[in-house]
Amino acid sequence: MASSDQSSPRDGEGPAPVILTFPVLDYVNDTRFKHGIRSEEYGRYHGYCSKRLCNLRRQLRISPIKSHKYVREEFPEVISDTRYLEILALTAERCWSYGMVLKSQCEASHTASPELRHRYIKRLEKALKTAERLEKACQQFAETNSINNARVYRSFMEGVVHLEHKQYNDAFGALSLYANVMEQRHRANQDRLLVESYASQLNHVNAMVKLCSFHIRSGGAKSAQKSVVHEEDHNAELISVVPDSSGNLSLFCRGAPIHVESQFLLQQIMEAINSTDKLVITDVLLTNLATTPDTENQLKTELVDKYEVETLLGSYEEIMTSITECTDTIHSEMMVSVDAQEPLRRIEGMLAIIKTLLEMEKCGFMCILALFGVYNYQKASPGCRSLPDCGEPLRFVHILKQQLETLMAEPSFQHTFHIAQEATRSINAMLMGLHKLSTGEFNDGMALINWSNSRLHHGIQVDSHCGTRFIQRSMFCFQILHKCAQLCISKYYSRAVAIYGRHRLGHVYSDKPDLDSIFGLKKQMLPCKPILFDLAQMYNDPPVVGHKSGLIGGVKNMLSSFWK
Repeated sequence: MASSDQSSPRDGEGPAPVILTFPVLDYVNDTRFKHGIRSEEYGRYHGYCSKRLCNLRRQLRISPIKSHKYVREEFPEVISDTRYLEILALTAERCWSYGMVLKSQCEASHTASPELRHRYIKRLEKALKTAERLEKACQQFAETNSINNARVYRSFMEGVVHLEHKQYNDAFGALSLYANVMEQRHRANQDRLLVESYASQLNHVNAMVKLCSFHIRSGGAKSAQKSVVHEEDHNAELISVVPDSSGNLSLFCRGAPIHVESQFLLQQIMEAINSTDKLVITDVLLTNLATTPDTENQLKTELVDKYEVETLLGSYEEIMTSITECTDTIHSEMMVSVDAQEPLRRIEGMLAIIKTLLEMEKCGFMCILALFGVYNYQKASPGCRSLPDCGEPLRFVHILKQQLETLMAEPSFQHTFHIAQEATRSINAMLMGLHKLSTGEFNDGMALINWSNSRLHHGIQVDSHCGTRFIQRSMFCFQILHKCAQLCISKYYSRAVAIYGRHRLGHVYSDKPDLDSIFGLKKQMLPCKPILFDLAQMYNDPPVVGHKSGLIGGVKNMLSSFWK
């Protein structure tokens, strides 16, 4: 039948080969970090590689279990298991680590030992040959990322061998490629152990690169030619891709041309930048919300009632995914091209800034929606004096503060986002004040409310000459956020003052007002003995001394009062 004919393989063709995935750099650096290279214990690492190789060979049954003579290692023609690639990587690592053990012994020797030097150089050369075998196997049976990883790993072994042969120019180029890849992986990785392993390897490789650079300069040659530096225009777009008359694409960062060979990368960047037009919050809507005098109604009709949160977040995630794919392509290009490291890192930095701006814009709109919910908070009952829950907007404001600190680290953005940073501080103070008043911290809460009220009455004006589209969108977002905060402070400031005044006056909520408590007047009985009242009466109304009987009677009455 037709379906069976289509599904069955053709005559003379075997089953489709399996495409393997083996991240060589992650595997090697993780293994080195965990088994001795962290402390430069090359002997310990060599022992681990030997034991692991023995276990893998027993699992795959590619060598006799008990053998006292050398058996040539043979792999199948079609590799369908990543353990074969792991064997090649561990073989190269074992040769390299043993070569480093012999090198340390040679350097520690008090006398020159040409034989020992010859031995460790031969071990390093064998590690290079095994790394070349690994790269060839990955080219035949693995996917693109694994091929690039194997190429960079082979570059490291090649640089080590060139360094030992005192071929400093070749060693500098190979080790610089490996160092650049280690640096970008160190910055992009999130796993703590992998970050530490990459940092350890980066320090080791940078020391070798500096040594090569020193010998190159001492020989009178330049290590690398300085690239032509073009003057940047801070009012230009962060990154733009423009086609020329012949159809080729050209890339500009801040108005400065950046030379990139890969047209696929330029096409990918242009599509990612143009996907900004697919955002739910268009430029026209942003401008209308930022400039409208009726902020409450416009926010309700054009944003809150019109779009759901999932739709808003989904539009931003789409462009974030495109930018992430561009960054992955840049990382692949950095593994292949040695001469284009600086331009590619420049493009990667600009894409990271654009991604931060978009994340900040997304977080700003989530904060606007949360603040609008705080503004529309309804009291439970007419006599209730509770305040709204400010936990969700506070969380988004804290994220905005962190993202602004990241952008303010760039000197060119300090002046642009200074007013946005101050507005975020005012909004944070308002929300913290409402939160503290609702939790009973009246003094701190009222102080924060007063401080934010004095600052939020000043508006935000977006500079029309701030240049790039992404920066303008972010500033319009902060302007809308500031207006929404003005609505909240105008609604809750009088209520906050009333709550604080009731707290200071000690108001008792009852049907009959207690006027004495307002002025702090209270009737309290003094603990006194009766004799004190008698003495006070005698002081104010002393006995009349007119004749003897009156005097005696008065004294008698006075003395008798002591025993009553």
